[in-house]
Amino acid sequence: MALPPSSKYIQRSGDPLDEVERDSITKRLNAAFADGRITHDEYAEHMDTLYAARTLGDLVPVIEKLPAAATSVPAIVEQDRALPAGQVTESRNLMPYVIGTAVVGVTLVAMLLLLLVLIF
Repeated sequence: MALPPSSKYIQRSGDPLDEVERDSITKRLNAAFADGRITHDEYAEHMDTLYAARTLGDLVPVIEKLPAAATSVPAIVEQDRALPAGQVTESRNLMPYVIGTAVVGVTLVAMLLLLLVLIF
């Protein structure tokens, strides 16, 4: 997409490129690559151009080809409840299962001992 004439990359094309601008575009490229909006080859080409650039005008090819930010948010992100990173569901209380397993185990051992006493 061609940049509008009012774009700072066109109007101030001779201005030197500062590190803040370079970092900003790097973040946009990283996000576009992570979201799958650009391929690895496009990403590498844009990064080469970005780090070789000395003026704002040198960035015009990168900015023109940089896709818009992703607007759709996955459903799991939109959920109201917040969970810690890496946790997909809330933890369950396993104590009733532990107690139930212990009761069954003790009962089986007691029945086995009783059976041994009756047999011998």
